[in-house]
Amino acid sequence: MKQTQLLFLPLLLFIINISIAQTTAIPDQNFEQSLIDLGIDSDNTVNGQVLTADIENIVVLDFGNLSSFETIIDLTGIEDFAALEVLDFAEQGVYLYDSSNADIFSNNINLRELYMKNQCGDCGGVALQILDLSGLPNLELVDLTNVSFNILKINNSNFDIENLTLDLYHEGPPSNDWSQQICIEVSDPQAASNNDPPYNTWNITTNQMNTTYSFTSNCVLSVDDFENLNSLSIYPNPVQDRLHFENPEQINLDQVDVFNITGKKVKSFFSFDEAINLESLEQGIYFVKVMSKNRTKTFKVMKE
Repeated sequence: MKQTQLLFLPLLLFIINISIAQTTAIPDQNFEQSLIDLGIDSDNTVNGQVLTADIENIVVLDFGNLSSFETIIDLTGIEDFAALEVLDFAEQGVYLYDSSNADIFSNNINLRELYMKNQCGDCGGVALQILDLSGLPNLELVDLTNVSFNILKINNSNFDIENLTLDLYHEGPPSNDWSQQICIEVSDPQAASNNDPPYNTWNITTNQMNTTYSFTSNCVLSVDDFENLNSLSIYPNPVQDRLHFENPEQINLDQVDVFNITGKKVKSFFSFDEAINLESLEQGIYFVKVMSKNRTKTFKVMKE
């Protein structure tokens, strides 16, 4: 009897450990599938969660090692990559347009290098509007090459970031009149503008023909521009052929790009009235990115 109890004890301990194992929610199926493909999610099942123990000691997360990749629209779960130092999206499709995603990396306090570049200025891939990296004291490099966005926040009075490289180079789309103005939020904008310490150790790369930047202590989107752009909507969705824009504020729409689920741009429109024609596209999910006065809004569309 005693021997039976001794044999049963390891099994009981195993069951207890499994039952109390901490998990991290990963609601985006494409994000979890990528972790499985990278050999990180040990249960090899898309079930909306991973063992926290599988991710908390990961130092480098490089999506460039994947042979296939589907667009991620929710990075919930990245906060439990507590040891993460290098995050490389490797020109894969990541859409973080919701402003609530701006500080998605705020808990990754060991992050040193962040690569969110796109292959070219009109290729798609990484898409965002605001990126808040203010809580990352170890930041050394942020690569946003060919990413169209408006605000970059690196504002924390509790520490100085030195020797920071910001790559904001942007080729721009085919139209010659395109440009973007990036607001960089810092704790001492006057020192940054005067190239005083610690900002004199920063290396910021841009293509001045297409991209300029300025420093301030409080980057905010124009209330009018923000509200007007938010008033824009689309119909019908799902769509079979023509996708219409409901534009009550009569915003001037400069350009519309359409990306497939992998982040590849499949259509661009520079001249249109109140609709674009998507009839030639195959059935599936697409992202329609509307640009107006260097502001952007992206819609998720189902093509029937």
